[in-house]
Amino acid sequence: MNDYSINGWDNEYARLARAASQLRTISPHNPNNQNSAQQKQDQATSIQTGLSRLDTQLHNLESSMTVSSTEARRRRGLLDGLRSQLSEITGTDPSITGGIGRQSQPPQPPPQGSSSATAAALRHQDELIDDLAIGVGRLKTQTHMIHDESKAHVHLLNEMDTNVDLANQGLEDETRRAMRLREEKSVWRLHLVIVGLSVLLFLLILMGLS
Repeated sequence: MNDYSINGWDNEYARLARAASQLRTISPHNPNNQNSAQQKQDQATSIQTGLSRLDTQLHNLESSMTVSSTEARRRRGLLDGLRSQLSEITGTDPSITGGIGRQSQPPQPPPQGSSSATAAALRHQDELIDDLAIGVGRLKTQTHMIHDESKAHVHLLNEMDTNVDLANQGLEDETRRAMRLREEKSVWRLHLVIVGLSVLLFLLILMGLS
């Protein structure tokens, strides 16, 4: 198991919690919806199945030491609180496993400890939301830091491009200067040769006349 599995567990729990909240809006006495009671029981059964699946996944996470025992107990408290809420909504016994159970006729009042369990579950949900908010805040801060570092890197790259261009320009200037010096040196040597040949020619003429 990895962090992705823990995040998946949290997402699945949040989905089941929303489904349980929506279950309150289904009224079995609505004359415009004769199948509302059956829909309510089917949805409750689906939620109960999801809770059992989360309980199994949590056991696997604890066995693989992905989560600590304290964190596992906290998450089991969340599951128990959601089961208590589900029993209040459907009027069923939350201790029944393998399904949501049969509705009592008439529905039995919730156990005395269900209100405190619901309050504890809500507190756990608030703590989980607070943890998520802290994580989002840290992610936002890290995103800003990465953005600032990226801007600094872009600035440095732009400066490097400018310096490279200046270096290339200077190299080209020095190359042209060297070529001019080479040409000037070659012309100077040519002039010396011409002068030397002229002197030699003059001497030969003098010798011929004499």
